[in-house]
Amino acid sequence: MVFSLEAWPEAGHECDFALSPPHLTDILNERESQVEIPKILTSMRGHVKLGLVGRGLKIKGFFAVKVELLCDRCLTPFVSRINDEFDDRVNLTEPSQTDDRGQGNGHNQDDDAAVPIRADNSFDLAPLMAEFFWLAWPYKSLCRPDCAGLCPKCGANLNDGPCFCQNEQPTKH
Repeated sequence: MVFSLEAWPEAGHECDFALSPPHLTDILNERESQVEIPKILTSMRGHVKLGLVGRGLKIKGFFAVKVELLCDRCLTPFVSRINDEFDDRVNLTEPSQTDDRGQGNGHNQDDDAAVPIRADNSFDLAPLMAEFFWLAWPYKSLCRPDCAGLCPKCGANLNDGPCFCQNEQPTKH
């Protein structure tokens, strides 16, 4: 998702995009070394509209991607679609203003995200799309809305039916 700033059209750029699972995983691994990366099942596909605003970039669009998640209640893997719309402004920064991960060095006047300009006067939006992916990540992942979870006593998956320990009577001493 590399765009050149040379001869930028006055109307901006508008295009569909797709980031393959390996490419998206590589970007996420570079940026989020402390977080377990989910299994990405499909390309991250979407549409983006870009416009220059001073030394910034106005970006608007949407994306969707299928991933394998782990249910927070029953720990069962399941497939989910993560999709979102975005409408944001990001700063275009010279390479000397960013660290090795493409993040601003804190000298920006506002807290907008930073997209580094390369030596050839181009920029790559793929890392920003990965950031939008994380921002759309569900706070709580459930395999289904009525997930019963695990038995706190024996750990059985209650979606499969009642467990045996629920039928046990406490012994009297």
